[in-house]
Amino acid sequence: MTGRGEAMTNIQRPQRDPREGSFWPESETRRQVRSRQARRATRVFPSIIVSATEDRLLVRAEMPGIDLEQLEISVSGDVLSIQGVRPTGQGLEGGWYHRRERESGGFSRAVRLPAEVDGDKTEASYEAGVLTVSVPLRQAAKPRQVPIRVVEG
Repeated sequence: MTGRGEAMTNIQRPQRDPREGSFWPESETRRQVRSRQARRATRVFPSIIVSATEDRLLVRAEMPGIDLEQLEISVSGDVLSIQGVRPTGQGLEGGWYHRRERESGGFSRAVRLPAEVDGDKTEASYEAGVLTVSVPLRQAAKPRQVPIRVVEG
């Protein structure tokens, strides 16, 4: 007599192609919800990279086509905020879009910085569609060499 656990291990499950979404057909409603979720997930603007050197943090944000007159950058404590307006692009006189994946309008992004910074000495530059914000580290946040005292005894 076989135990219940043994019987369960002998059951063959239907194989499915890993390229397909699931074994059961996806409903149109579920497909629409997934599509909306994917669009929302890609709406984080601007894309940001935070890196560090010995004396400063560098924050790079991809922002092609931004009007720098409408861009605001501020540092409050350990939070860097970037706000601005992304233009709609070229107007289409008598035409229409077949695909438009670039969103337009106002945006705001706040990033918590990974160290204590001196916000008063923050500098920013813009080149080839990339905003670079340089934020100096506070003296206390900079790594320092700790001497080792030898105790004989």
